[in-house]
Amino acid sequence: MAAVLVGGKVCTPEGILEPGVVLIEGENISAVAHERQLQPPPGVEIVDAAGSWVLPGFIDVHIHGLLGHDCMGLGLADVIRGLPAFGVTAFMATTVTRPAVEIDALIPQMAAVLADPPSGARCLGIHVEGPHLSPKRPGMANPEWFLPLSCAELDRFQELAAGSVSMLTFAPEEGAAMETMPYLVENDVVPVIGHSDADFELVERAVALGLSQATHTFNAMSPLHHRAPGVAGAVMALPQIVAQLIGDGHHVHAGAMKVLLNAKGVEGTCLISDAAPFAGLPAGEYRWGEYRVLVDGETSRLADGTLAGAHALLDSGFRNLINLVGLNPAEASQCASTVPAKSVGFGDRKGQLLPGYDADIAVLDADFWPQLTIVEGDVVWRAHA
Repeated sequence: MAAVLVGGKVCTPEGILEPGVVLIEGENISAVAHERQLQPPPGVEIVDAAGSWVLPGFIDVHIHGLLGHDCMGLGLADVIRGLPAFGVTAFMATTVTRPAVEIDALIPQMAAVLADPPSGARCLGIHVEGPHLSPKRPGMANPEWFLPLSCAELDRFQELAAGSVSMLTFAPEEGAAMETMPYLVENDVVPVIGHSDADFELVERAVALGLSQATHTFNAMSPLHHRAPGVAGAVMALPQIVAQLIGDGHHVHAGAMKVLLNAKGVEGTCLISDAAPFAGLPAGEYRWGEYRVLVDGETSRLADGTLAGAHALLDSGFRNLINLVGLNPAEASQCASTVPAKSVGFGDRKGQLLPGYDADIAVLDADFWPQLTIVEGDVVWRAHA
């Protein structure tokens, strides 16, 4: 694609260009400038972005599905197609804890989709969330299906996934997880603490071994207490840990979001959706594997009230960071794009509007609702198209 976006509020690492110009050549951004500094070259497609925000595409490193489609299995293809409508240009396909026989069947299906993906958001790899979790902090997961983490277990997952596992959430206090952590790092798998009842000191030791991220901060982890800081306290205190944050306004109170952002800064906070496969669907009762889930239009819950993933997508969390928490669009963009890209090893090519970076762009209206999504230079979604 050879095109130029003109007239919008272009969000760059140096500030907002208004009106700005973004020139796309092939799969990459070739120039970003103020409109008075860059005239569109002849022969390129002109995209009028006047009155809109032009942002780096959102990157969701923790999502289970949307609109009736599950990342775990062949439904991953539909997730890839569906995410651009929410401004998402890249993501990590996230699994859930299931019986071993189901995992063994579903992960190869994910790998088959990734071997020949459809047009849509770029899947950056598989994020394994469970079954290597603590029975003391299971969340919605069934502890009967939990398994200890080991080097052999990682090798087994990678064989099932044709080498696509790029992130793994686990409880470091369980089994041989601490001994396995260097092996994760050696094999370019991002180690993520989650569903954990660890104490502060164990998390410190895990960080020394390479732990770099925390799954859905505050949820399914030992809480902060002034005499026992727990996982939540460690996440806020240790700068090496990037804190994932569900921004739906239900998993984490807006006040607690502010506490986290005050502790970590936008550069240490990674917005995620944790969206369930029925995110965005009408209220009703749904099945998620063996789980019976009730959706009320705002949340997804098990029958006992336990939150089961989220009902909102990443664009909703982006708006909440602005409207509920008080971030400005550039700060919220760091949490939704820049930090996620860096946290999974793509910070040199995704997550920012810079020359040479992938042309992954979300154009939002004045109220921050997606209008146009470009993935690696191709327009993959338009509102009202």
